[in-house]
Amino acid sequence: MESAEYTARMAAVTSFNQANRWRKRGMNVVPMRFDCHWAGRHYNCLIAIFHAGGTIAVTHGGIEMGQGINTKVAQVVAFELGVDVKYIVIQPTQTLTNANASGSNGSVTSELVCLAAIDCCKQLRTRIDAVRGKDTEKTWEVLIEECFKKGVDLSAHSYVSPVLELPVVYSTYSAMCTEVELDVLTGEYQITRLDMLYDCGESTSPMIDIGQAEGAIVMGLGYFLSENQVYDPKTGENVTFGTWKYKPPMAKDIPIDFRVAFLPNAPNPSGVLRSKLVGEPPLCMTSSVVFALRNAIAANLAEVNKDDAWFHVATPMTVERVQQYSRIEIPQLRYKD
Repeated sequence: MESAEYTARMAAVTSFNQANRWRKRGMNVVPMRFDCHWAGRHYNCLIAIFHAGGTIAVTHGGIEMGQGINTKVAQVVAFELGVDVKYIVIQPTQTLTNANASGSNGSVTSELVCLAAIDCCKQLRTRIDAVRGKDTEKTWEVLIEECFKKGVDLSAHSYVSPVLELPVVYSTYSAMCTEVELDVLTGEYQITRLDMLYDCGESTSPMIDIGQAEGAIVMGLGYFLSENQVYDPKTGENVTFGTWKYKPPMAKDIPIDFRVAFLPNAPNPSGVLRSKLVGEPPLCMTSSVVFALRNAIAANLAEVNKDDAWFHVATPMTVERVQQYSRIEIPQLRYKD
């Protein structure tokens, strides 16, 4: 609330609404606790180090779909083995090397695959350190070649299937504050500012996680505001196919002032490398834009002496719906001396 300057901005919203008849602003804060569940998840990892050059090939049971799981795994392996990330090559997932892996969903795949990768690295490090001994000056290439010549197994496999006493491993705590400005006559609106403070523990890859959080928010904006699916009531045919009628969020739909921050100094002792998941919670919190719009509509209704009791709104809050909720009538448009 402090970083979002809620108190001062709320006063500014009130003043703006008093001074403007056909434009209204609304603001809302949504806090969230999101529980992390690992039970019933199964993920694996296979790491093989090649003696000629020391390349480290990694294949895991997760599916890269833009969430940065391959980058995270490469960074974790490099960290655990103490080598430059240039040695890491992520190979495609396949059922032979990564059999019986769970689906990549629920925001936990990245951390559990990284947990499997850490276990592989511990196995490899134990074998490699026995050859390294006290000689810390050997280059990675020389060390791996020496391991190979001594018959050291340079591959490792791990299968992670957590068995837990409690269903919740940990929780993330976060909050989102959204401010919107509404054109009452047309139903068009802009998100003037959006602040999110997210508890990510100690992020294993801050740039990846910031991108995940921002991307989840934009997906949420589409889900709650513009992506309306309409079906023919008789045939069931989707009549909003294509972007002519189905409107995903575009560049101009992003908040004008977009502020995403992670809670500092918040290590998670129950997480992988003290981190926490990121993905679904920011999307869920984007519901704050719905309530902010509702508050802007309510400010308009209060000015024209409409019933100020609770009124129902449906998502997505498309321009058409917002304009209808504003309940503009002809008498309101007549000029008065």
